[in-house]
Amino acid sequence: MQKGTIDFTNGKVLPKLVVFVIPMALATLLQVFFNTADIIIVGQFSGENGSLYQAAVGSTSSLVHLIVNFFIGVSIGSGVVMANAFGAKDDEKQFKVVHSSAAISLVSGLAILVVGALFSKPLLKLMNSPEDVIDLSATYLSIYFLGAPGLIVYNFGAGILRGIGETKKPLVYLFVSGLVNLAINFITVVFFGMNVVGVALGTAVSQYLSAALVVIYLVKTDTTAKLFIKKIKFHSAETGKILLVGLPMGVSSSLFSISNVMIQSFVNGYGNRAIAGDSIGKNVETYLDAFSSSVEKAVVTMIGQNMGAKKFERFKPIILWGMAACFAVCALYGVIVVTLGKYISLIFNSDPVVGEWAYKRLLVMGSTEWLLMIMYSYGGALRGMGYSIVPMIVNVFFTCVVRILSLLFIYGLFPSSVVLDMPVALPPIEIIYLLYPITWLLSGLVQTIDYYLCLNKEKKKSVEKAA
Repeated sequence: MQKGTIDFTNGKVLPKLVVFVIPMALATLLQVFFNTADIIIVGQFSGENGSLYQAAVGSTSSLVHLIVNFFIGVSIGSGVVMANAFGAKDDEKQFKVVHSSAAISLVSGLAILVVGALFSKPLLKLMNSPEDVIDLSATYLSIYFLGAPGLIVYNFGAGILRGIGETKKPLVYLFVSGLVNLAINFITVVFFGMNVVGVALGTAVSQYLSAALVVIYLVKTDTTAKLFIKKIKFHSAETGKILLVGLPMGVSSSLFSISNVMIQSFVNGYGNRAIAGDSIGKNVETYLDAFSSSVEKAVVTMIGQNMGAKKFERFKPIILWGMAACFAVCALYGVIVVTLGKYISLIFNSDPVVGEWAYKRLLVMGSTEWLLMIMYSYGGALRGMGYSIVPMIVNVFFTCVVRILSLLFIYGLFPSSVVLDMPVALPPIEIIYLLYPITWLLSGLVQTIDYYLCLNKEKKKSVEKAA
């Protein structure tokens, strides 16, 4: 074994799952915490317009995810291909995956910078962003996307490290960059009154710092993940495999975000306080997703390594332990936010009306997020096996098409005003939030069926090859 790596093809599953997930979950939690600090600082230290600035930052989250998640999805493809090569003990392939991933990340970073700069404000208008926040939101996004290349490089580097079982180093790098982010936000907002400009600047600087730290590690490491700057190039076979696995994940993530943008556009119709409350609710939810998504990534990596080693018998315990871990944390989260959600919202904003809007979301989501365990575990297993297209189609259908059609149907039942240039009124916002768990469950069940079909296919291919 190389120092700083974990071999998931041998030994008990649960201990290795825990060792792998905890640093990755903590890293994500730190990232979420520092993002939460952005919302709190701009809301609590911006005077009487705090809710306005909070709404301006919060209303951009769905759009940011729409653009950024595509490239992050592709970076997960790097981790899957790296895990397959690591499990197969193929050093040459690992070398090519590392350097192809570096090339892809550089191109992707520049692409996201251009896309974000050109299309942010037009998309905010399509999202029905209120007139009193749209200029502030556009200012925030223009600065945020300046730091996007750093975010993409970091995620590709972290994906490579996950492929070899290393999650501690990304934790350290996020901690350091997060502290820098927090310091810049506090200084620029509290002392210089820079509001959305200050928090955007802190985010951009911290993204480049985390990217620099992960690149330095890859250059200096003695593992098979070592990066040679002068040897960065596209290796056709490895680049093709990364894109084959990663592009469907990126498309799925982006299209998933389209439904969130659509939902955000409807939420925007409820006013600034509703937008601020919805932003608080989403921010609290990201603490849960920090763990749940880490379990999913662990399943992807563990299945990926065992796929490379052709150890199919280890798939079942990996999935079951992943589901158990996800369910346990989601259940605990649900109890906390349902009982304490109103008090939690006051940490972000002292306005009781904003708190009531936040609790509407927390109540629905907190009681249903355990349903994610099915979609995350079986979807992660499919991706670890290299099957990304069907999960993409399933996710797009349920989390995008079904959600949007359901929204249009729901709003068609309340004709009296105008949202998105359509004659609709505003139904109880809880009905909108219920679309999330319903589509999670449907998507998870279909991916479960697809997993068993693909597993039988791979077993058959392995037997035929051995024969």
